[in-house]
Order: sequence, then structure tokens, then C-alpha cells
Amino acid sequence: MNLYLNLHHYNILVSCEEEGLLKKIQDEFHFFVVPEQPVIDTHIELTVGPCPEMPSMIAIKILETCSIYKIGSRQFIDYAGKAQTIWDHQEKLIQIYSEDFDRLYEIAFLSIHSVFGQNLEKRGVCRIHAVSFSIADVTTLVMLPPKGGKSTLLSYLLENPEVKIVADDMPLVNLKGEILPFPSKISMDEIPKEGVLSQLEWKEFKRTIYPAKWTTSLSQIKERLAFNPPQDKVLLIAGFRLSRGQSILTPVSKWKMLGPLMEHMITGMGLPQIVEMFLKFNFLDVFKLALHGCIRTICAIQLLRRSRSFYFYMGPDKAYNAQVLLEKNYEEQTH
Repeated sequence: MNLYLNLHHYNILVSCEEEGLLKKIQDEFHFFVVPEQPVIDTHIELTVGPCPEMPSMIAIKILETCSIYKIGSRQFIDYAGKAQTIWDHQEKLIQIYSEDFDRLYEIAFLSIHSVFGQNLEKRGVCRIHAVSFSIADVTTLVMLPPKGGKSTLLSYLLENPEVKIVADDMPLVNLKGEILPFPSKISMDEIPKEGVLSQLEWKEFKRTIYPAKWTTSLSQIKERLAFNPPQDKVLLIAGFRLSRGQSILTPVSKWKMLGPLMEHMITGMGLPQIVEMFLKFNFLDVFKLALHGCIRTICAIQLLRRSRSFYFYMGPDKAYNAQVLLEKNYEEQTH
């Protein structure tokens, strides 16, 4: 069985005999599912079964979670015998094996993000770790650290029927500073007990290193997605958590946004990626990563140039945090 994805003009074919596994990936990337494509940039083949025996090789890198080997055009990643990835760079084929259904899905999910992210930057598009939404002619990005409450904030924002989702966790930015949608799934530590999101179907996403999360596909609320987010009025917000007190949204100079942009966009802290998937561990990697850093920097500067910048000090009242952002959006619409 095959699943074809077109992620902003990068074509990935995912094939697997396990229908349930393919369905999970389809739910994750529903926005990008397309009919069969004549040209495939990367083929990812998933096998629920034992890992094949590897050739005799010397490890080129040993990380905490895996060991990496290379022979010819093929790169082998061994996850302590519990899973294995074989990436043939020449054939543009990634084969992933595991008897653990959840482990196989997790590696496939991260592999798609890694390959997609790497090739996006070749075309001048990069990712930013933020939640993004739009109301009328205003688009807002709120940068928060991992576990900072992006999905929780979005759940309260969705109580307003005018809010449209651009991305729950990873909007895209091009070299013009324009924001592109990336609606995939919403992830939370617990299933919401009230509001719009509580009415959706949730599934457990088991992760190897990190605690499990609950996820829901945005395909269930397509009418709440912003497929063409407004570009003329953009609010770029860096969020910070307060231990107590009331939330404050305050304008700042563009210079003060360089630090948050460095963290959430240029270095990409918190973005889903498997670095070992696309590094060959040779001197060329230094130049590739430097080039990616330059592209991200240009995208960040262009985004900053066309945005109004704010610091958002978020108090413990989650509903009030959403209210502050909504009021700022409505205020911008009258300007």
C-alpha cells in the first residue's frame, strides 16, 4: 500500500503493508496527501518485522540512541537492535524496520520531517518553532519553548470561531518572510476535557525517549484551517512564562527579537528532526549546515522586517492569555 505526500512541492512516497501504520501517517500529514505522483524525491519503505542482518562495518558515529554505519551510498542506523534504518542516498530510498509498531511510526514520522526540512531549505523555505493562527487579515506567530504551552494556548484561542489555524507547532517561512501553513496534528499531555478540541478523536503517541503524548489530526476540523494565511499584517511574538501575575503583551524593538528568532528558527530548538538521518559525517556536512544556517537567517530577517514585534509575558491564567492575544489581533485589524 502506498501513500503519496506533496510537502510544499517535495514528493515523498511512503509504502507499507500494515494499513494501520499507513493510516496513522496519513492522519499526521493529511494536508499534504495527494494522488500518485510521477516523480518521487524520496521513497520511505516501512516494514513491521525483524531488522535485517547488517554487513560487517565500523561505526562512524555512536550516539545515545543509535549507532551509525556507512558503506558505499548506504547509511545504516541501528537503534540497539530494536529498529533499523537503511538510507540509500543514491537510490533515494529509506527502509525502516522494527517489530515495534509504535517505534516504527515514530522513526517514520521523524524521518519525513528530517528529509522534508533539509530539502525545504534548499529552496529557501525554513521552519519556525511556534504556534500560528490568523483572524481576518492578521496572522500571528507565538514562539514558545518546548513544553511552553503552544497547544494549550491554541485550544483556548479556538474557542473564538473566527480563529483559523496556520500551524500548531511548525509554520514555514520563505525568503520573502511570508508565512506558509503546516497544519499537521495537535499534541498535548492530556486530552482536553472541554472546548472544541475535547470533541475530537485523540490517539496516544508513544515515544522512545520522551513521555507519551496525545495527538489529534486537524483533518477533523478542516474548516478551522488557514490555507492562505494573510501576509500584510503579521504579529511576531516571543512568549515567556510567568510564575504568577497577570499576562502582559508589550511591543519591543526588532533587535530584541533576534534572540528568540535565533533559538526558535535559526538553530531550530524544539523542531522535530533526526540529525543522524541526513548527515554523512564528513567535512561537507559543515558546509551544508552552515548553508542551512544562512538560509534560516535570511528567512528570519525577512520575517522580522515585515512583522510587528512583541514580548508576551504569560501568566498562569490560560484563558486570559488567549484573550490578550485576541484583543491584539482585533486591534491590528482597525489599523
